[in-house]
Amino acid sequence: MKTQVVGRLFIRAAIPLALAAVLPARAQEPSPTVSVSWGIDTTATDNRAIVALVRAYLAKPDSSARSRGLWSTATEFDRRVGDLTMPMGAYQGFPATIVGITSDGPGDSVYTVKVLHAEADSTRTRISPLALQRLYAVREPGARFGFKLAGTLPRLTSHWEQRSKGRMTFWYAPGQRPNNDRISRSTRFVDSVATLFEVQAPPHLDVYVTADMDEAERALGLDFFPRAGPDRGGAALPFNIVLAGDPAVGEAYLHEFVHAVLGAAFPSNNGLFNEGVATWLGGSQGRTTRQLYAQLRQYQELNPTLTIADLLRGGSHDVDARAWTDAHRATGALVAETIYRKEGIRGLRAFALLKRDPDTLVASLRALLGLAASDPAALDRWWRNEAARASQTH
Repeated sequence: MKTQVVGRLFIRAAIPLALAAVLPARAQEPSPTVSVSWGIDTTATDNRAIVALVRAYLAKPDSSARSRGLWSTATEFDRRVGDLTMPMGAYQGFPATIVGITSDGPGDSVYTVKVLHAEADSTRTRISPLALQRLYAVREPGARFGFKLAGTLPRLTSHWEQRSKGRMTFWYAPGQRPNNDRISRSTRFVDSVATLFEVQAPPHLDVYVTADMDEAERALGLDFFPRAGPDRGGAALPFNIVLAGDPAVGEAYLHEFVHAVLGAAFPSNNGLFNEGVATWLGGSQGRTTRQLYAQLRQYQELNPTLTIADLLRGGSHDVDARAWTDAHRATGALVAETIYRKEGIRGLRAFALLKRDPDTLVASLRALLGLAASDPAALDRWWRNEAARASQTH
């Protein structure tokens, strides 16, 4: 998922030009200022210490926080994973305001910390919020500030129902119920993807099944995060975590499981490969690959002069973000399927290594698909002919 600018508001793009296989470790931009809301009493010793801790962390919000003594290492989760708002894009250089420090229960050993990432225009009348973030401050004697920060996921999901099978553990938000058929299908699918690509499957996958992505993001520590575009169903995160935020798909979010298996074992910066392979094998948002091929064919018919290069540059012929995203994914799936039929996994490895620049990618695809370099229109003819064929026969 990429970001775009609306004014100075960074949000998830409606038209992501290069969708990542697993949300990458982004360059984290520190908050230029960290203010304290009027409602927080900084004369209180604990509040004052927690404010200092949060300021130190937001000045450099990255994994070095553990070695700098700012992030807890008391639990396996915080040693291994830590701040999951980081890969979701919480740190984009927005001014931060600490808006809440409250006890998380009896005693004073754990506090909930709320941080608003937002900026105002020059008149301070228009506010552009990026995120309302939740962190925990855990008392730790001997720590630099007397507290260390900790992640939200284990605390907010500790009461969720769990089911485990094979290498996968499914966590169910309140109101979601396990589906044994989907669980079995998913465990078999993950192993089959690893076998197909000749890679090691993740030793373990934690899958969080929620009513929607907003609920999943709250569990990660984002009580608010603006959304745009069609991608509301799921995500594969680092540390072998998958979010399944579409109850109609539930545990069988096969598209994201492809990302989870291949993200580290079969890496690529080429979004057409990443999304294409995941769509070829796992469909997209509850739709089969054939359904997406049929939608691609309709998209082509509605845009008769559209080329693959146009599509890779952002679908300038169409303002419908959902239609563009579906066409992009289906095109990647069509390319991946064709290359696999011709060259097997060796060909897909070559596809994964292609540069994502649209012009370079188009030229490379011609060669990889065995099309004549002397005929610039050959790739687009192939694209339309294959979409028509696949929508009928796949």
